[in-house]
Amino acid sequence: MTFDIEWWWKYQKDIEAQFSFSKVREQLAVKLSSRYFKSNNDLGQLLYQQDVVIVGAGITNQESIPERTVIAADGAVKACLQRDIIPDFVVTDMDGYISDLKYAFDNGCKVIIHIHGDNLSRFPDYSSIIEPICITSAYPSALTSCWGGFTDGDRALMMCLSLDCKSVRLIGFDFDKIGLYSGNFSPKKLKKLKWARKIIEECGKRSNKIQ
Repeated sequence: MTFDIEWWWKYQKDIEAQFSFSKVREQLAVKLSSRYFKSNNDLGQLLYQQDVVIVGAGITNQESIPERTVIAADGAVKACLQRDIIPDFVVTDMDGYISDLKYAFDNGCKVIIHIHGDNLSRFPDYSSIIEPICITSAYPSALTSCWGGFTDGDRALMMCLSLDCKSVRLIGFDFDKIGLYSGNFSPKKLKKLKWARKIIEECGKRSNKIQ
């Protein structure tokens, strides 16, 4: 059964209002990104009917990462590498650890880059070292994919559900404090984590694939 994201657009509108995001700036970011990034968007078959684990930035030293298709939510790539695991995928909006991301990419990790209005300045640095398999944006466009989501972790979850994975396990998702592997986070991070909780809980109501 296809994961329907029509409910998401009300969330998107509310998030824009709370954080004063500009839809025009989001659209500008997509246009500018085409000068820096190219992707084949060949992602669907790689996640279809896969058992997935999404690793969040709140993972602790006591938690292990199971043997599944591993998706790291941006800065959590560092936690994977510390466990001698090259994640299969990283979902990033380019505010994590660029050296760790480069190492993972150079060793076979596939990178999904999220373009938005606040990361325009990072396009040159990331495009010089990363060739993403997929580019996402807040709104659908001819140049990008869009499955919904706000933070890297819940965006990765909505991506997996939309691409019909078999199951998804979440580890390292702590919504009450900023995770050890959060990278360069904004002062609004805790407010964003509240949205992440809300989004993931809504996904859980709409899909039985989340473990």
